[in-house]
Order: sequence, then structure tokens, then C-alpha cells
Amino acid sequence: MFEEETGVPVEQTKYENTPYKSAISNALGTSEAPDIFYIWPGPNRLGRYVQNGNVIPLDGVLSEDQQSNIISDALRGTKYEEGDLLSWRSEDGSTYGVPYDVAAIPIWYNKNVLNDAGVNTDRLQHATDLTWSNFLDICSTITDAGYTAVECGNRNRWTIGHWISAFMIKAAGVDHYYNAAFGINDASLTDKPFVTALSRLKQLYEDGYFNRDINSLNNNEAAALFFSDQAAFWHQGTWVTEQISTQAPEEFGGVPDAMDYMWWPAFPDSYENSANERMSVVPNSTVAISAQAAERGDEHLSNVKDFASFFGSFDAQKRFFEISGSPVTRTDVYEEIDMNATQQTLTNTVDQLQSSDAVGMVFDVAFLPETTEALLSAGQELFTGGDPESLLQDVQKTNQDALSNL
Repeated sequence: MFEEETGVPVEQTKYENTPYKSAISNALGTSEAPDIFYIWPGPNRLGRYVQNGNVIPLDGVLSEDQQSNIISDALRGTKYEEGDLLSWRSEDGSTYGVPYDVAAIPIWYNKNVLNDAGVNTDRLQHATDLTWSNFLDICSTITDAGYTAVECGNRNRWTIGHWISAFMIKAAGVDHYYNAAFGINDASLTDKPFVTALSRLKQLYEDGYFNRDINSLNNNEAAALFFSDQAAFWHQGTWVTEQISTQAPEEFGGVPDAMDYMWWPAFPDSYENSANERMSVVPNSTVAISAQAAERGDEHLSNVKDFASFFGSFDAQKRFFEISGSPVTRTDVYEEIDMNATQQTLTNTVDQLQSSDAVGMVFDVAFLPETTEALLSAGQELFTGGDPESLLQDVQKTNQDALSNL
């Protein structure tokens, strides 16, 4: 679309998810750096490049019309003060990315499995107030019926990272979660709510509700078992439609006929406002401009900025939503599309994110790189005998060291 409208040629290089992370890190700061690239917005991704001077501020790239139609929290998620990784989301910061999609990350449930187990799916549909004890009761009913309650493939570690993020936010609240990550107000990742979060994850495994091979399966293998009616619950972001189209059996009905979502169980015994705060990635995808692009001539940089602005345009986001099904950051797009049931279900997550009291990002986007690695490893060790309190003590030490080195 951009090439057709402007005549400016675009050369695209594609990678799979994991190789991409290494490729972009290695390229930035060198003559091989791309002009513009996709990146997640938090300190563990975009923030590192702001800190290192690998990207340029994009103030003025988005028009007032674009900014007024983009979810405000998505714009804020791309803001940093120059060179300061810990200034993420600062109102005084500059914009370093153009956000173009939003990812809610709920728990999906298989309707066939739950109906066969005798669980009322109406109670679960888009529920925000299901409590921990409610969830355990449902898991017990499911396993008694002969199914796996929760299917998770954690071989690549990021999947249980989402569970940890959600449980931490539900147990402590978004503010406490971020304060602990960045060493604010004496908050620590060893605080009681975070121990509660990991302890409850471990309980799900020890009570037999997670699949026993959780650390040996990958996410695709876990998804296949969910799609084939062998498990009741499986988590995934709202980019799920692509996975359904490539992995689910032809007879699988998709969203919302065969599967629908609920939000993570609330922990009101640990945090009073637990039901009203969410875990997600807002924004999920952004495009940033490398510092090297600014060295390739004024006309070249102007074209690159126009391309970045294109990602915030109505036409581009409308097309992205129509092709991918993933919710976008421009809410006016939804008003112009006659949405099918799948699209309506996915965009409902955006409404629920916007109506929540607070939204916290998954830690592998929001926390420091060293802390992220430590917490991902702790997530695997939980299921091989690791003690939640001891694991968090190690994570906290890593986090303190990382903060001290900034």
C-alpha cells in the first residue's frame, strides 16, 4: 500500500520470532541496521535501544488526527526520556515507536471439553471476576472428567512467563508489579504477593491441573492438544487466529464457536482490586527508526518517517486488522468494519482493557533483560522442585544488580 501511494520502494526482510530478536540486536549500531524495524515497546526491547542510542525519537511523525484516534495507553507505552530506559511511559518522554496493534492475553477455554465435563461456559465468557477458588473448583471438575485442565508448552519458557506476569499482577496489582521491577518505593520481587503468585502456579502443577510434560512441550504442541479437545484451558494472545488457521483441525470451529476467553482468575485475598486490573501488551507491536537511518541523508530519512507514519494511518491499520484479525491501536477502525463473530470477540478484549483500572505488560517486555532471563528460568524450575520464595530471592538479586548497572 505504501509503495503504491508514494512510489517509495520498500525492501522487507523477514525472520521467525526468536531469530529476529538476535538479528535486530546484532544489526543495530552497525552499517547493517535497517531503517525501520518492528519491536516490542518495553524496557526489555525498545528501552534497551533508547538507552544505547540505537533509535531516534519520532515526535511529530504521527499527525494530531492519528494520535487522537490511537489508544492513549498504546502511545504512552512508546515514550521514554532520551537515553533513560527507566523513564518508560513518562509523560515528559519522547515517542520512540509507532504503535499499530494491541494484544490482550487471556485464557482460552474449549467449549466441547467444558460442556462434556459439565462446566457452565456462560459463567466463564469474558469473565473478569472469576476467583482463584472458583478456578480451582473448575479445574478439579475437568480433571475428574478425564481431561487435562490447563495445557501449557513451556519448552521455550515465554509461555509460563505470561502466567507469572498475570498471577503477579493479580496478586499484587499493576503499580506494585512495576515498582518491584524498577526498585521504586522499596518494593521487591520477594514481597509476599509475588511469592503468592508463584506458589499458586506451583499448586496448579502439583494438584495435577497443568499437563505433566509442561517443560518439554512447546506452545504449538500444547495448542494442538487444546484444539483436539484434550484440554480445557490454554492461554494465548489475541493473535490466536493465525495459530487456529494453521494448526487446528478443519472441523474445529474457532472463535467463538469452539473456543472463547476468560480473564485470569482474581486473587481478592491477596489484592483487593485484583478483578479490575489486567495483564496484556499495550501496545504489542511498534515500528522504530534506527539511528543509522538518520545518517543516510535528509531525503532518505524523510521517506523513512513517512513510512513509520503510515503504520499509524487508518488505511494501514484497517488492512492489518482485516488480514490478521489482531486488534489494532486505532479504535476508529472498528467503526468502519462490519465485523464477524471472531473479530467482535477479539475486539471485545480491547474494550475490556480500556475499561479496566490498570493494565500491566508481560514481564518479558516490561522488565529489565537480566531480570527477564532470571524469571523465565525460575518459571521452569517451579515445575522441577523449585521453591517459590528461594527462586524469587535469586530473581530479586539479579534485578538489583541490573538496576545498579544502569
